[in-house]
Amino acid sequence: MKRLFPVLLLILFGEFVIAGPGSGHHKDSTYDYDYDDYERGGHHKAPAYDYHDYVNSNIQSKTFARHQNDGVVYDEVWSFDRPDPGEVVRTEIATDADGSIFRCRVNRFEVTAEVFKWAQQHSCDGSTPPVLINTTDYIPPLSVFTNAMVPGIAWGAAGEIHTTYTLDNYYTDVSEVLAVEDVTVTAGTYNDCLKIYRQRAFMSYIPRIEWVCPNMGLVKSVNGSNRLMELTDVTFNN
Repeated sequence: MKRLFPVLLLILFGEFVIAGPGSGHHKDSTYDYDYDDYERGGHHKAPAYDYHDYVNSNIQSKTFARHQNDGVVYDEVWSFDRPDPGEVVRTEIATDADGSIFRCRVNRFEVTAEVFKWAQQHSCDGSTPPVLINTTDYIPPLSVFTNAMVPGIAWGAAGEIHTTYTLDNYYTDVSEVLAVEDVTVTAGTYNDCLKIYRQRAFMSYIPRIEWVCPNMGLVKSVNGSNRLMELTDVTFNN
């Protein structure tokens, strides 16, 4: 019943988008979304944010430092492949202090003008190229970003998780933009970033705060267990 309740709130395998005040955004041909019609707290608001930066940018890889709540720090590298305009493949490889790979994942996202969706995740062995081990499908794909992201906007999705290693189950994933603010991480200072609260439910509830910045995407994340992830380096395609 613990997982059934949020699923019912999202009307069983559906999606929702709730706009807050001033959500009268507009878009242009490059999928930029303006915030200048929304004023809150006296903070300078972003003139535009392109939530399709994983597709439109020339980012090749991003390196994060993950600080565990036990004090252990390890590196995680995200590498991006864009097979076609409607798809993004992100490989995540985490290594310990000795350089040994202890986690490898390959995620596939679907991209449209309206939403950025997480469709599939593979576990892999960390070899080059990665050998896929287990597969998880999100049915329907899980909404990560929407084209209406301004402070006060909330969105979410619910559906089934089909995996090759356990029984089918349900997921819910709900996000809300809390603010637009500047954030400083090891890689530098980024302006006009979306501060997003996200809560995912699959077997357990996993709340977190994420900072997502123009033309860079995720740069910082803190989850409910006080585990910090921050961007340390970015590599661009030539």
